[in-house]
Amino acid sequence: MRQPWRLTVVGAVFLGFFAILVLRLWYLQVSSLEDSLDSAESQQLSTVTIEAPRGNIYDRNGILMAGTEAALRIVVDRKLVPEDREEELIQNLAALLDRPASDIRHLFEDRGVGARFTVGGEVSERTAMFAWEHIEGFPGLAIEPQPVRIYPLHEQAAHLIGYIGAPGEADLLRPEVTPRDRVGKFGVEGSYDRQLRGTPGTITYRVNARGQILGIVEETPPIPGGSVTTSIDLHMQTVLEAALVDGMSLSVEAGNEPVRASGVILDPSDGSVLAMASVPSYDPTLFSDGLITQAEWESLSETNALNNFAIQGNYAPASTFKVVPYTLALIRGIYPTIEQDEHPGQQDPSDPTSFFCDGTLQFPNTPLLHDWAAHGEVDIHTSLQVSCDMYYWGIALQIWENAGDLWDENLLQDWARELGFGARTGVDLPFESPGLVPDREWFQYHQVKKDGLVREEGGWAGGDVMNMTIGQGSLTATPLQMAVAYATLVNGGTFYAPRVVDEVVDIKGTVVFRNLPNIVRKVDIPDVTVDSLKEDLHGVVAGPRGTSRVAFSEFCGADVRAADCESLKQVGGKTGTAEVRVALTEEDEEVDTAWFIGVAPLDDPRFVVVIVIEEGGSGGGVAAPTARAILQYLMEESVTPIRSGGENTE
Repeated sequence: MRQPWRLTVVGAVFLGFFAILVLRLWYLQVSSLEDSLDSAESQQLSTVTIEAPRGNIYDRNGILMAGTEAALRIVVDRKLVPEDREEELIQNLAALLDRPASDIRHLFEDRGVGARFTVGGEVSERTAMFAWEHIEGFPGLAIEPQPVRIYPLHEQAAHLIGYIGAPGEADLLRPEVTPRDRVGKFGVEGSYDRQLRGTPGTITYRVNARGQILGIVEETPPIPGGSVTTSIDLHMQTVLEAALVDGMSLSVEAGNEPVRASGVILDPSDGSVLAMASVPSYDPTLFSDGLITQAEWESLSETNALNNFAIQGNYAPASTFKVVPYTLALIRGIYPTIEQDEHPGQQDPSDPTSFFCDGTLQFPNTPLLHDWAAHGEVDIHTSLQVSCDMYYWGIALQIWENAGDLWDENLLQDWARELGFGARTGVDLPFESPGLVPDREWFQYHQVKKDGLVREEGGWAGGDVMNMTIGQGSLTATPLQMAVAYATLVNGGTFYAPRVVDEVVDIKGTVVFRNLPNIVRKVDIPDVTVDSLKEDLHGVVAGPRGTSRVAFSEFCGADVRAADCESLKQVGGKTGTAEVRVALTEEDEEVDTAWFIGVAPLDDPRFVVVIVIEEGGSGGGVAAPTARAILQYLMEESVTPIRSGGENTE
C-alpha cells in the first residue's frame, strides 16, 4: 500500500517542476517579449566610412608642401536625426560652435536629407567632451578624428600643389568616389589623386532610436595614401615667385599695368620641372574644409588666380620664337634676299647670311612694315642678338616663295611642331593648353566658320608666315612649351616630356611609382647648329648689340665688368615683346607682353628659365631683369635688386 503513495508523491514533484518550467518559458517568450522588443527597437547598428588620410607631398629636398593632420570634427548623420528634433539639433550646434543658426540650417539644406557631413572646422577636446556629456541634446551627432589637409606654404607653389574639393561629375564616375568625398583639384593633388587618396576605413556605432550614439562596436582603420616626392626645388621656387612679384612692380614703375606674371625653371637634361609659378596665386587652405566664402570665390575668379598660366596661358611668344626659324635657316640654308629700291638686301657676297636691316619693309598695296628698330648690317648670328624682324620676315618670304619646289608650304610649322609647339607637352599636371601653330588648313576652317579668329577676306598668305617667324599673328604658346622647345634645342635635340613628380611611396616606404625621364622623340639638330645657337643666345645678354645687355651688365656685381664676369660667360637668353591688341573702349589699344628665356650654364645646360609678364612692357626692359635675378641665384652669384633693362629694348 505504501508504494503507490510514494509514486504519487514523486509524480506530484515532477509535475511541479514541469509547471515551473512552463511558467518560466512563458515568462521568457511572452511576458518579457514586449521589453525585449522595446530594447531591440531602442538600439541599432550604424556603419560609416572613415576617410583615409591623404599622402604627403614633398619637394625634391624633403620639404613638406602638403600634408594631413588628424583633427576632431563634428559629424552629423541626418538618417539618425528624428525630423521633429532637427531644429533642436541646429540650435544646439549653433550654440556649441558659436555660429549663426542660419548658417547651420543652410548647411543642412545644402547637404540634403539623409546625408552625413561635417559641421564646422576642427573642435577642441573641451568642446568634444561637452558634446559627448550632453549627447541627448545632439541626436545623430558623432565626434570623429578626421584627416584635415594642410598647406604649410599657403600661396607658395599653390598652382603646382593644387587643392582638394567636392567631387565633380567626372569624379563621381570613379567607383571609389562618393558624393561626400574630397578629391584632388588642379596640380599634383588632381593628377595624382588616386595615389594620394588611400583606402577608407569603417566604424560601426551602436545607436538608439533617439539618434544617440551609445558606443563603438567595431572599427577598421583606414590606410593612408601614398606620399609624393616632386622634382620641385622650393628654394628655386621662392626665388622665382619673388622675382615675378618684383618684375610686376618694375613694370608698374615703367608706367605699365601688368595683369599677371608666370615663370618656369626646367632642367633640359631630363625634363624635370624645378620651379613653376603663376602670379597672382591663392591659398589652397581656403578649400580644405569646403567652407570658402562667396566673397573669397568671387575674388579668385575675378583675377583668374586659380589658373596656372605657366601651362594654361596662351601667349604670342614674340621674338623668343625666333630661335625656331633661326635654327631652321641654319639647317636648311634659308636666308633673306629681299631687295627693294631703298633696300640693298644682301651686304656681303661672301656671306650668304648677311643682310641689311634698315627698319622698314614695303610691299605693293600693303602698309609699310616697321621693324622695332633699324639695326643696319647683320648676319644670321647678329640677327638673333639684335632681334631684327626684317631678317626673319626675309626667311619667311624665302619659305613662301619656294614652297612646292624646294620644300612643303608648312616647312616652318612642321619644324615648330617638332619642337613641341601646337601640342601639349605631356606634363603631369591637369588642364594644360596645347597652344596653336596656324597654317592654311586652320585658316580656311575658321574663315568658313566666320568666328572672328581670322580675317574675312583674302586667303592664307606669305604675310601670315612672316608674322609667325617673329612670334606674332595667330601663333600662341605657353611658358612651359617655350621652356621645352629651348631645352630641346640646347640639349642637342632630346625632347623630354616635362614632369613634376619623381616618385610615389606607400605608407611602408615602398616605391609604388617612379616617374622616370620620358624621351618623347629625338629631333635631328646638328651639333654645329646647337653650338651656334648657344653662342648667339650669349650674345643677347653680353654682346655689344644684345637686346638684354643692359639688364645683365652687372651680373657679377656693380664693380665687375661684364667681360670679366665668368658666370655671365655661361649665360644666354632671348628677349621678346609681344604686341597684343585689346579692345578696351571704342578703339583698340595695343599693349606689350614681356618675355625672356634664359639658359645656363651654356657648356652643359641645366636650367632653362622662362619669364612672362602679361601686359608688362618690353622683354629687355622688364622680363630680362626679372630673369637675371633668377639666373644670378642659379649661377651662385649675389642676387641684386631688379631694375630696368633700358627703354629702347625689344
